[in-house]
Amino acid sequence: MLATHSPTEAEHNADMDVLARLCGHSPQQTGELLDRLVTTGTLGAWQHNRVTDEVLWQLPQSQA
Repeated sequence: MLATHSPTEAEHNADMDVLARLCGHSPQQTGELLDRLVTTGTLGAWQHNRVTDEVLWQLPQSQA
């Protein structure tokens, strides 16, 4: 699912509610999933801006 929101730029974003719905998870579960993707090296980093509800993520340097 993140691949569909990951063009060639180094940093990507999506609305947390939209991302959670597309993943079939709650926002909390989606956050946990993103944490696991960082732990396994699939993502370089991610953060959730709770004010705008925007999720930003970065691919690992070797894939960017």
